[in-house]
Amino acid sequence: MAKIDLRELVFLLRDRESPTHRLLSAWASVPMLLMLEEDWEKGPLVMVGFSDRMMWPLLPPGTLLRLNSQARKIEDGPWLEFERPIYLIECRDRFYCCHAQRRGDTLRLISHLESPAPPSITVPIKEARVRGQLKPVFRPLPTRGTPAGRLQRTNQTN
Repeated sequence: MAKIDLRELVFLLRDRESPTHRLLSAWASVPMLLMLEEDWEKGPLVMVGFSDRMMWPLLPPGTLLRLNSQARKIEDGPWLEFERPIYLIECRDRFYCCHAQRRGDTLRLISHLESPAPPSITVPIKEARVRGQLKPVFRPLPTRGTPAGRLQRTNQTN
């Protein structure tokens, strides 16, 4: 087990912009007993970025997912909302956690229906790399004022 310098840890926790502080803030409401039940050696884990709203509210920012890198084929079919596969797709130096649909030489990266993100992004299949299917491990509660919560609208007056 790696040892952590206590001064370094305190510095990271006090810095509100540090990834460590943001991660712990997102997971503050998760009961530790649930985390103890997870088999952390099962495979790679992926976390939805704090500014990623593509699958919100189904997978809010800070959601931890398990990657099945063996399931890389985009599945077709009529899907119910909670049955449709979620993929990790790398494209143009960015990772997308989304639904996907292949049509010929293009791949549609599809957002959740209630997401504030654009409904879909179409990319050439040659520019996209399907890393695998994702299954949720833990989701932070999307409460107001947290990274997982609803985006705050700002009133702008001109």
